Amino acid sequence: MKYTKKKFKSFSLEKQIKIFLEFIREIEKNWHDETLRFELLNNFLDCINLTEKELKMPELHGFSEIVKKDSNIKKMSLREFLNYSIPFEQNHKNVKDNDFLILKNDGTNISRNKIPLYLILDNLRSSFNIGSIFRTAECLGISEILLCGYSATPKNIKVRKTAMGTENYVKWKYFEKTEDAILYLRNKNIKIFALETTTNSKSIYEVEFPPKCALLLGNEALGISEKILNLTDDIINIPIAGWKNSLNVGVCFAVVAFEIKRQWIYNRLSERLSL
Repeated sequence: MKYTKKKFKSFSLEKQIKIFLEFIREIEKNWHDETLRFELLNNFLDCINLTEKELKMPELHGFSEIVKKDSNIKKMSLREFLNYSIPFEQNHKNVKDNDFLILKNDGTNISRNKIPLYLILDNLRSSFNIGSIFRTAECLGISEILLCGYSATPKNIKVRKTAMGTENYVKWKYFEKTEDAILYLRNKNIKIFALETTTNSKSIYEVEFPPKCALLLGNEALGISEKILNLTDDIINIPIAGWKNSLNVGVCFAVVAFEIKRQWIYNRLSERLSL
């Protein structure tokens, strides 16, 4: 990633910004490689110095000035580098969760222990939400995710991008009809709780969840149809106190799933103490 003055100056502002964003990503990703890091940092600084300050990139020019004053780029820490580069990134890029570099080693804490909690996704529209749900499900040790209707599966690149590899550790099945997914769990004697706000839904903090159960989540805008609700064992909701009377579906799943797991852990502890 090295450019001559003539080459870099020939680029449009949009292209120059894109190059700066690529530099930030590559420097962060390769910070552990001292030789490559210094090479990238020096090339990055050269490109910054080729731009005019009126291009509204004060963060990067400030970064350049600090480095010049210090005269030793090798003293810079990753945290210091990000202090200058992230504000620029925030101003010029729509950053998503999967863009972040995970600095801790993934996989060091993998547990193959699954909890008897299942999940039905009924016609979710957003691939991003589905990928996010896979990520949370893997962290919790969910037994299985049942994807229904037009819910995207891990075959979809956007799902995989957001799931960040967790789709490889969560068992899943696809059903054309949500009714078939419900029947699949009925045959396993698993109770199904629909997460929906209705006049007769119960707070998740007032429900005692059985030792194995399933959550059913509906479309982000339309919710769960009455037909599907009638096929479930109970309807639950998350008590909300805010002006915006709804939560993102991925957030809803996390809140309820962790509450179920908390109940199970508490119940096991209570049983042990009573012995």
